[in-house]
Amino acid sequence: MNKEDIFICIQCVKDIRYKKLLEQKGSEAKCSCCENNNLIIDTNSNDFIQLTKALIRYHYSEWIYNEEFGGDHYCSLLFSDESLFFNVDRFNPAVLDELSDRIYLFGGSYDSYQSGVSLFSGYYDTYKLPLLESIKTDLDSSILKIERQLLVENYFQYEAEISKLLSLYVNSCQMTIKKDSEFFRARIGYQHEERVHYNSKVETKTIYIPYSGDKIGAPPPNIVGTGRINRPGVSYLYCATDEYTAISEIRPHPGDVVSIGKFIVDKDLKIFDLSEVQFLNYFESDKKIKEFKILNTFTELLQKVIPPSKRDEYNITQLIADCIRKLDFAGILFPSSVGNGDNLVIFNPKDMSFDSKGSKAVIVNKISYEYSNN
Repeated sequence: MNKEDIFICIQCVKDIRYKKLLEQKGSEAKCSCCENNNLIIDTNSNDFIQLTKALIRYHYSEWIYNEEFGGDHYCSLLFSDESLFFNVDRFNPAVLDELSDRIYLFGGSYDSYQSGVSLFSGYYDTYKLPLLESIKTDLDSSILKIERQLLVENYFQYEAEISKLLSLYVNSCQMTIKKDSEFFRARIGYQHEERVHYNSKVETKTIYIPYSGDKIGAPPPNIVGTGRINRPGVSYLYCATDEYTAISEIRPHPGDVVSIGKFIVDKDLKIFDLSEVQFLNYFESDKKIKEFKILNTFTELLQKVIPPSKRDEYNITQLIADCIRKLDFAGILFPSSVGNGDNLVIFNPKDMSFDSKGSKAVIVNKISYEYSNN
């Protein structure tokens, strides 16, 4: 291997933002890490270097990886078996070692505020600056203040302020979902069950006929309760980018029968994209990362896990949705808090049609949980 060239492919990276970068800027060639032909990017490119540093900052506070303060070097996070960054089991061991050595050097200098990403806070004169928070958890205090105020004040008092903040990101967040795009929606239960013969008609088994049409579409306004995006009495169509995410969003129990419906977009739709890939518009420098803070706060609030007993915390996400709708968007795309994909909420359910060919019923075999200490 030429020591100057290490190319990494879309299968060897794990973080969705790496994958999106490769989709945008990668080229077909042989991967140095797994030796397969795929979309690859040069690990010596500025895009790869700055995104790697930005993702370290995104996932971890400096307390975690600053060795002077008891942390582990960031390379131990990037190349562990539980790495959020790379599928290390695919790597040629020699290439893995060489890439680790190169990334080790990423933090050796402080980049310009406007042209690069710094991994360490550094010093001002002789004073040590506060260690960097993780980008993911460093949320905008003005929006969090509004979230608290909505518990005691009416939402419309803050529409102008939230709309002004959202308008800063209209150009970067506007996306078009094309006509005929497919999305999925799930509901616990089924229309009815039938007994059918199989095995040369000797034995029978039960099959479940899934809900279809209106029974798996958006409910009528007169029965709609409060939701993450909608206020009571307002009917929006909640969908997901894949079946697994659609099922996860309704939180079934093991043994539940779940109906899955496919919905087709009837026309091109202007959508406000708050998905995690927005980070690709802001990863290139510390200056851009600072600009990302407000947008990231909106995304984190929309995907925040909220138990049914605390649905009053939907006040802020409903307000965000109201303001996006008034900015003339047809819906919102944002990350699922429980699945691997994204959620799509369409303000006018008539913009999508149920596809009877894509409906089915499935049985939930098991569920898994992740937890953390409080």
